Amino acid sequence: MKATELRIGNYLNGKQGHVVVTEIRANNSVKIHDNTSSFDVGTCLVAIPTTTKWLLKLGFKYNESSSLYEKRGYDVDIKDGEYCHFYIPEFGDWYQDTEYIHQLQNLYFALTCEELKLEQ
Repeated sequence: MKATELRIGNYLNGKQGHVVVTEIRANNSVKIHDNTSSFDVGTCLVAIPTTTKWLLKLGFKYNESSSLYEKRGYDVDIKDGEYCHFYIPEFGDWYQDTEYIHQLQNLYFALTCEELKLEQ
């Protein structure tokens, strides 16, 4: 992962758990909330894998009848540790792989102009 893949507000894993990107720098480093230091992406900060636990944290609801996670008309088909597909109804039957939370955040924002924020 490189800093160029990130947006301000993306969640990453740091030494103390998940952190929020507040500034992106040109040298593949970012600043995080409540911190004045820069951290290297890929060494000090790593991507968070997309899991069912994180979908729930981000406000997706599980639909038992479809076996999908849903939010605002968008569906996620996931099997932890194996795959995570994001269904985009505007494109029909087209799925986009979203292996990491920051990718899901970026895709969701591109489609809805709304941020995925922690709800739980």
